[in-house]
Amino acid sequence: MFKNLKLAFYGLFCIIILQACIVFRFFGFKFWLLIFEISAIFLSALLLKFIYNKTEIIYQEREDIAKRFFNDCMHELKTPLGVAMINIEMLQIHNKYTHRIKSALKQMKLTYEDVEYFIKNRHINFKAKRMNISKFLNDRIKFSHIMANVKNIKISSRIKPDLEIFISEIELTRLIDNTINNAIKYTNENGKIEISLTNDENFAKFCVKDNGIGIKDTKKIWKRYERENLSSGGFGLGLAIVKNICDKYKIKKNVISNFGAGSTFIYEIPLFKEKFLDKFENDNQLFGKA
Repeated sequence: MFKNLKLAFYGLFCIIILQACIVFRFFGFKFWLLIFEISAIFLSALLLKFIYNKTEIIYQEREDIAKRFFNDCMHELKTPLGVAMINIEMLQIHNKYTHRIKSALKQMKLTYEDVEYFIKNRHINFKAKRMNISKFLNDRIKFSHIMANVKNIKISSRIKPDLEIFISEIELTRLIDNTINNAIKYTNENGKIEISLTNDENFAKFCVKDNGIGIKDTKKIWKRYERENLSSGGFGLGLAIVKNICDKYKIKKNVISNFGAGSTFIYEIPLFKEKFLDKFENDNQLFGKA
């Protein structure tokens, strides 16, 4: 309350000085006019600084509350989600009902990991490393099969072996999972998805092609909280996360889409190239072990 009174006092004082300036200008008191104009500018600057500081404090407090809320929510979700996934596997029951439960749990896990990454990415630097994208992509395709099978979607793949890139495992997971999951989400039942990994001299080319509903605006989909179809669920974080990862690692991205006929997502990821110092360090490590 006292802070609001202080703010009102500053505002009232500035108005009085400005009115005095008008009076002095009318009667020709130039010296006093100059003094009051300087005072008005000074007090206006103080007023603006006070408003800015007050706003910044409020914003920071609300951001801290939101951060604590999301962290608490993520912690509360992680344990029951993990328990559910482990126990459904332990049941060893295989029918259409358990299959749907597994698919729903995996979808929840993907959403959880997207939100977790979105929160942590602001203050954690995920360490990049040399990764075999060929092997990793095959593993992620296996993970996605359960969700695709619920809609009877056939996933075919053509993966060139032993291609290596330099990226963090968490961010590569988000890029691959979000792209494949997006294709599954917007492909109708009995559809098909084709996944390929090829290369040229400098890039690994990762493509996901579907025969789904297509995209109206291929530029809009990379924006945060944007969703092509609201009925498909999700927060609209997935492709925004993918865009940030692409920008971070200088990955070229492109989308070719025919509305009503399907879409193709294409990523050109720089191949890992061992530098001279890396080779020298590896040779030293081998020599030390010998």
